[in-house]
Amino acid sequence: MKKAKRLIALLTSAMLAMSMLAGCGAQSPSSEAESKPEVPSDSSEVQQEHEPVELTLWVSSRNADEFSENQKKQFLDEHPWIKFNEVVKEGDPGNDFYSAVAAGTAPDCIQGSFTMMNKYISSGIVAPLNEYLDAWDETENYDKAYLDMFTKDGKIYGVPNQVMPMLFAYNKALFKEAGIEKAPETWEEALEAAKKINAPEKNIAGYATLSAEWTEWFFQYYVWQAGGDLTKENEDGTAELTFTDPAVIEAAKYYQKLSAEKLLPSDRTLKFKDLLDNFAQGKIGMMPFAVDWVVDVANSGMDLDNLGLILPPTGPSGKSVTAIAGDCWVINAKSDKAKQDAAWEYISFMTSKEQRSAFYENLASKGAIAPVTIPRTDMKIADFAQMPEEWTPILASVGEIGRMEFYGKADFGPYVDRAVQAILTDPNADPAKEFGDAQALAEKEALEGFNTANKKA
Repeated sequence: MKKAKRLIALLTSAMLAMSMLAGCGAQSPSSEAESKPEVPSDSSEVQQEHEPVELTLWVSSRNADEFSENQKKQFLDEHPWIKFNEVVKEGDPGNDFYSAVAAGTAPDCIQGSFTMMNKYISSGIVAPLNEYLDAWDETENYDKAYLDMFTKDGKIYGVPNQVMPMLFAYNKALFKEAGIEKAPETWEEALEAAKKINAPEKNIAGYATLSAEWTEWFFQYYVWQAGGDLTKENEDGTAELTFTDPAVIEAAKYYQKLSAEKLLPSDRTLKFKDLLDNFAQGKIGMMPFAVDWVVDVANSGMDLDNLGLILPPTGPSGKSVTAIAGDCWVINAKSDKAKQDAAWEYISFMTSKEQRSAFYENLASKGAIAPVTIPRTDMKIADFAQMPEEWTPILASVGEIGRMEFYGKADFGPYVDRAVQAILTDPNADPAKEFGDAQALAEKEALEGFNTANKKA
């Protein structure tokens, strides 16, 4: 129980870590600054070297606290030629940014979700950052794997801020009771472990995945682990649908095997939150699991000593592949050069080692750090808070195996969802037919519109 008590200090920042669509200038820690920033003695001379510039930022009330206010003050004291035009923006600024750029009302920079980056880049609304990164003395301290995620045709469009990997969780207590000595490393090992854990008479399912909603969310990981994908992005920004790729069929057959063996929860109406609650209550042996869900299962009563986190088991490809979420800083491509330069000054300030260290140190002092991945090579979460040693190498390795969600997921995901639900509902369903039909429908209803909107000029 001692470890579990120590881990409580890691839990209360899930909402903080997931508030990754905040406008530029809005940081999310809930903590107090311990000292006020110093004002540079040569600020008047610095100001004379620059033309005044106003930086438009979206800010949210949920991110307003003393720490962020002091951080903002420090930046403005060190950059006296820059002034903020703060526009209150609640809701989902990530999606709104896309339309706001077209309308000319967007901020000059934002913290954008990883899931929005493909859309931002393909539509040309975010500016390349190469000239800034090439001159920045801290670029070399960023994990290249994460910078590469936002690189297209040699141009880098985002500076990663915080990474939330999708891992795989298992209940250590259930594994022990079943006599299983090690966590599964492959699909087959996971299947065999699930058989040993499965106890319908006790309302315990050996395995769980989404079956009632958002099924394409988890399913894509299995497709990748089988060596394929659900779509292909062409060089011109258009997409091809690959729902009938052999890897898709392999993933579907694995799903069907889990269903046929009755290893999944018998209630197929369970939604995402239901699965987390059941896992926390010891009713599920293992399932895909993101690091920020630690807070959810803890709040649902799980003893964290029983929470095992591992890289996703490998499929037919022999590789462990998963998705990573998070947020990164981007600059509005439609802003003029002076504003883009000012935006970079702000981004490089906020993502510097000094500021990121202060960010996590303040969180640690309040017991509010989640086990996220820091995309820098010169710091890690374990530097700021105690956590299980087994998590550290896992968090460090996700950059090598993590990737973005499949191209066009927002547009084509609902069609994948239909096929996945069909194969889980009907054990006699033919995966090739179900996914072939889903692809045909998506091509008829969604593909042309997507390609028209995303094709490069």
